[in-house]
Amino acid sequence: MISDKSSLASRIGWIANETEQAIEQARQAFGRYSESSEKSELSACRETCRQLNGILDMLDASGVSMLSQEIVSLLDALIQNQVENLRAAQDAVAEGLLQLSEYLKHLQAGYADLPMIVLPTLNNLRAAHDVELLSEHLVFLPEDAHASDELIGTTEYVALPMDRLLQVSTKLRFFLQKALLGWFRNEQPERMLQAVGKVTDNMIKLNQSRRLRSLWWIASALADALAHERLEQGVAVKMLMGRLEREIRQFGEVGETAYDHILSDELIKNLLYYVGLAENGAPITDRVKEAYHLDMYLPQGETLDELRHYYTTPGREMWRAVANSVTEELRNLQGILDAMQDKERQPELLSKLADRTDSLSNTLAMLGLGRAAQLTTDLATELKAHLSNEQVQDRDAMLRISTHYIRLEKVLAEYAETGQDLTDTLFNQDNDHADNLDPSSERSLLRTTLTELSKAQSRMVAFYKEGWAFVCLEDVASSLENISGALTMAGSAELLPMVNTALRYVREDLLAHKREPSPEELSTFADVLTLFEASVSTRLQHEDYLTLLPTGFSKLRELNQFSHLDLLENVDLASLEAEIETKKKAQQITTSTLLKRLRMPTQPAPATL
Repeated sequence: MISDKSSLASRIGWIANETEQAIEQARQAFGRYSESSEKSELSACRETCRQLNGILDMLDASGVSMLSQEIVSLLDALIQNQVENLRAAQDAVAEGLLQLSEYLKHLQAGYADLPMIVLPTLNNLRAAHDVELLSEHLVFLPEDAHASDELIGTTEYVALPMDRLLQVSTKLRFFLQKALLGWFRNEQPERMLQAVGKVTDNMIKLNQSRRLRSLWWIASALADALAHERLEQGVAVKMLMGRLEREIRQFGEVGETAYDHILSDELIKNLLYYVGLAENGAPITDRVKEAYHLDMYLPQGETLDELRHYYTTPGREMWRAVANSVTEELRNLQGILDAMQDKERQPELLSKLADRTDSLSNTLAMLGLGRAAQLTTDLATELKAHLSNEQVQDRDAMLRISTHYIRLEKVLAEYAETGQDLTDTLFNQDNDHADNLDPSSERSLLRTTLTELSKAQSRMVAFYKEGWAFVCLEDVASSLENISGALTMAGSAELLPMVNTALRYVREDLLAHKREPSPEELSTFADVLTLFEASVSTRLQHEDYLTLLPTGFSKLRELNQFSHLDLLENVDLASLEAEIETKKKAQQITTSTLLKRLRMPTQPAPATL
């Protein structure tokens, strides 16, 4: 989740000194409690944190609020003696206070409010007093719901009668308890985790249900990641591994069918979340990550430390400010280039141009625009070579340099707006139209589409309310025709079938025959326009609009059943749907730019599982 409120840094600035002093006061009181076990010091720490929590709630920053609330909850549990592992709870509070301080400093500097990055800290705080973990809901089940035997790597299934199943599961549970205890005590942890893996492998073979086989395969992956030291062994992870022992007990008591019915997907999602956080390099873990496409939902192959590195990358407003600053520098460089028409001043100006172009390449690299940075470094090297050779820059040479800066302006504008790096497209010398590509034009056309669509919807309502006023349909047809033209210019071919079919329905059916549609028919047509509007709006916001189109096409099929024409006579919806699926898969494997990782659509705060 990203807080896009530009005033957040300012609001934190107003209370920065006060909050830092309060955090330090709480930290000192908690330190004294940890050394002496004096409950008065613990109560003082809790009271300070409660007051701090009230102040932080006013910031409207999700990560801050969640951290402070979880710290207070754990302090309450400590005071009420509701904590089993005192050392783990003390460590969690200390970590939480440190993370809260660092988080506020980053936000004050203008960085993104990204609660997912502090989710492990939040879960450690919750796990310390046995509260169910939070989930970011970034992990989803794969196609067909669960992994196949082919993915899992075994088809073996052992069918046992209920009494024998209870005996076997009890024995497996004992082995798991013994292995987890050794791991918790750090006694040959790798060997203990391998023993956990053997238990989960056996649990796969005791289940015929694809869902339950998947559950234990994912559990094997988590043990594998821990055994290969590809994942941090935090309190939350240990709590999750401990839960597996209880799951085996429940499975043995009720049998596979009943257990499959009562098992919630939340356990599977939590296991997948931590498997997704693991680094690559553990065989089973890597297979699960690939099967469940976890790198689509968590930055690919990132450890928690690397995720926190992304957390320190500027948010949207700061990013735009940096892009604007670089754009201003590009315009200054254009000014220097214009002045170089004075041949006598060329050596002096060329030296300045080369140095500032070299500096610009470093800035582009820091922004994550590696390809643009490399091309700009090459240009700076070329300019320096011309300077040392005392080579005069003629009109064509200066035009080529100017073109480089113009292309960079377009790259920056689109990167700041959408997170898309168009460097290769705009610098492709084989593309005759590279310099004419302007993504802002597409956005303008899509906004025009929404304006015209609003007119069409208003006139459609008037058509009905004014007693089938067919003159209103003329305006609807005119707006739909304008929309069709705008989408054609914008290159949005996949959206055209909806608007063109709607246009034909209005013009060639209702208007041509002066036919009054039934309420159900009118409602279906309204659904078509609404889904079309949602698709355009979603595309305009650079979000996934492709998933909406199949529903829109389904509504077109419904509309076709009402019409006196064959509206889909020249429209192959099946091919269009197949093409959309191909595009969706292509989107999934496209590597995200650094800015795209931060510009994810805002998610609701994690829900309690």
